[in-house]
Formats: sequence, structure tokens, C-alpha cells
Amino acid sequence: MMDARTFTPAARILSAFIFAAPVSVLPNCESAFAALVFALSAVLFFKPNASHFVKRAVQINIFILFIWLLTPWTTPGEPLWGWVTKQGVELSALVTIKANALFMIFITLVSSLSFSQLAYGFHKIGFSDKLVAIILFCARGIDIFEKEYRQMVEAAKLRGFVLKADRRTYRTVAAMISLLFAKAVRRSRVLDEAMKLRGFNGKIRTLNVYPSTRTDVFMTALFCAAAILLSVYGWTI
Repeated sequence: MMDARTFTPAARILSAFIFAAPVSVLPNCESAFAALVFALSAVLFFKPNASHFVKRAVQINIFILFIWLLTPWTTPGEPLWGWVTKQGVELSALVTIKANALFMIFITLVSSLSFSQLAYGFHKIGFSDKLVAIILFCARGIDIFEKEYRQMVEAAKLRGFVLKADRRTYRTVAAMISLLFAKAVRRSRVLDEAMKLRGFNGKIRTLNVYPSTRTDVFMTALFCAAAILLSVYGWTI
């Protein structure tokens, strides 16, 4: 019996890219909905963290809501209701379906990987060492500075700071952003010195090795087949 845990990082990343490439350019809602059903099946099979999944899904769809607030009124085409056009509604629906399908695939296959697993996976599928290092340092840096920003916001709140449309708010926010950039520069220098002291030469090395398995072959072939079928279906109907 196939075990999802034996689906190695390199195969997960490769499968996600293989699926995402054709899905991102599907021309109609019917094929995009088929991709969404496949992505939902992957979610049910791999079972990502439920709370994390729901939180990210809400964030993604809040952003998509702005597309629905603008696109149906600004896309030229056949009038459907007032200023709303049929083409605008179809385009908004297409973007919504494809965005959720891609979100489900990446949060299921890639988001659950640790930094070391991501490094190993990117290196295994042929990414350059410099690009892997940049991706990992950026990902790690975003997490660190997000925590720094939250600490500054909490400190400001404890001192009675409240966001308002006044000069004090603008000055305080500008000072917080300046301090964040200053900390970023200082941390980058410390990180550079620490990596040099450890003999870092541009290559990301990990302690764990993930040899290819039969699950990798089967799942990658499955995602390839799904991508081909969706492409054929999308561009022929």
C-alpha cells in the first residue's frame, strides 16, 4: 500500500510545478474546475494541517474578493447586469478557480516541507546552488522579520499607540519601518560573518538524504498525466 510519507521533497516540488504550469494557463472554467477537483483530491489524500489550510485559504480568497469587486465592471463585453459584463464574471470565476486549485496543490505538497527539505528538493531537481541559497535565506528572513515587526507593534500598543490618520501615526509607522530596515542590515551582516566562519561556500548542505521511492515515480506520473489531460481538455472544448 502506498504511503504518502514516502513522497520525497524533490518529487513533491517537481509534481507541484508540473501541475501548476498548464493549470495556470487553462482558458475556461470547465477545465479549471476539473483541476480544482483534482487538487481537492490531493488535499484529502495528503491531509495537510487543517487550521493552517483554512487560515491560508481565507487569506487567498480575501485577496481574490478584490478581483470580484473590480473585474466584472471593468472588463468589456456583453452586458449581463448594469455595468457588469458576462466576460468579466467569467474571467473572475476563472481566476478564482485556478487560484484555489494552485493554492491547494502548493500548500499540500510544498508548504509542509521544512527549510532543509526545500533545499534538498530544489537541489535534486536541478536548481542552481546560488538560487537555492537565495530562496532559503529569503524565506527564513521573511519569517524572522515578521516576528520582529510583531514585537514592535506589540511594544507600540503597550505604549498606547493607536493607528489614526494623523501626523503622529505617520511618524511612528515610518520609524518602525526604518528600524526594521536597520535591523535587517545588521542581521544580514551577522549572518554573513557567521556563515563564513562555518566555511559556507554557496552550497546548501543537509544532513538528511531522501532517496527516490516507488511512491515518487507513481505520484509524479499521476501529476504528469493529470497535467496532460487537463491541457488537452482545456484547449479542445
